[in-house]
Amino acid sequence: MNRRMLIPAVLAMLVLSGCADIKKLEDLEVNSIRLENVTPHGLRSLGVTLVVEVDNPGAEVSLSEISGQLEHSGKVLGNVAVDPFTLQGKKTDVYHLQADLSLGEGATVLDLGRLLDKKVMDEALVDVSAKVRIRKGPARKMGINDMPLKKLIDAVK
Repeated sequence: MNRRMLIPAVLAMLVLSGCADIKKLEDLEVNSIRLENVTPHGLRSLGVTLVVEVDNPGAEVSLSEISGQLEHSGKVLGNVAVDPFTLQGKKTDVYHLQADLSLGEGATVLDLGRLLDKKVMDEALVDVSAKVRIRKGPARKMGINDMPLKKLIDAVK
């Protein structure tokens, strides 16, 4: 999954989920995303550190068990797992997020390169899930399945 889409994907999942408390998060804005560090873990995975500036005018939001999967033509191209983090409420802050990216079983870097083709991008699907806790309330597992990659990208622009 494209490293620039990790946090926007999670935020889009929150906004699009339809939960009343989550709808309050519609004003969340990702102001910037910058790749800080990349650490290869063999030939099929990477550890990345992203610096993300988020404006959260609402309540504190904690995210854990964050994962995503990118598929095309029934084949898993890649997986992502993001370490837990908390968006501070009623402020703009910078977060250093750790994520692990890996190629799907049988996928190659060339498969990911094909996503540059508009038709392939239109056909690619994304699954994203996370456990979300607003303030000190109970955590809820939330997710989006089979969302077109193009739609996700448009939602977080």
